[in-house]
Amino acid sequence: MKHTVFAVLLILSSFSCFAKSYYFVGSHFPAILEQDQQGTVIGLGADIAHEICRRLGHELVIDIMPLKRALKMVEQGQADAIIGPYKSIIRQQYMQFSDLPFYEDPIVLYTKKNNDVTWVGNFASLRKDIIGTIRGWNYGPEFKRNEANLSLSEVGNVRASFLQLMHNRVDLILTHPRAAKPVIDSLDIADKVIMLSPPVTVNQGYYGFSKQRELDEFIDAFNAEFQKMLINGDIVELNSKYGLNFVAH
Repeated sequence: MKHTVFAVLLILSSFSCFAKSYYFVGSHFPAILEQDQQGTVIGLGADIAHEICRRLGHELVIDIMPLKRALKMVEQGQADAIIGPYKSIIRQQYMQFSDLPFYEDPIVLYTKKNNDVTWVGNFASLRKDIIGTIRGWNYGPEFKRNEANLSLSEVGNVRASFLQLMHNRVDLILTHPRAAKPVIDSLDIADKVIMLSPPVTVNQGYYGFSKQRELDEFIDAFNAEFQKMLINGDIVELNSKYGLNFVAH
């Protein structure tokens, strides 16, 4: 009996040596990362990260904060990872992205129904217009190539961008439907704005791990568990739970 108890304690002790606590950050992103009325962090990004860490035997703490602060914490190694960032060349300098994305967003233009704007998928048609953008967002390579020739008005969040549009301070705004819908509903402006097509780009959201922390083994294990969840349909099912459309690749 003593030998059995000792063996169990030895196994538990060995397991505790490998179990770790990780710290993820992110900004408020509807359906991806947000807080409920009790202050609990919820959303697709949180669900997947918690499930993977649970399977690996690790603890996970998630904090929500402004995007620029979250990115800076990952850049400086004050957090292990950020939830949901789009890829960009600048971000790849200080973070290692997960092998695969876990959601995708079409980036689109919104304008007021009575605005005289022309969007045919080419930014050259918008040279005379003022476009509202959101600080810290990545709008894709085509936008980046044309950015210097566009008139932009940058604000801190999607709500502020829609308010600029409604007060005629901008002619169009750039965002994605997932973030736009709750704002449109809360401002009661569904009959006043329209979404233009085609999309500017389609961004995919990843987990971004800090290159300033020793995470190689954890990242490999995280990617392996994510791959399993993708193959068995868990990722697509969780997307559906939050009303998101995601196609496994």
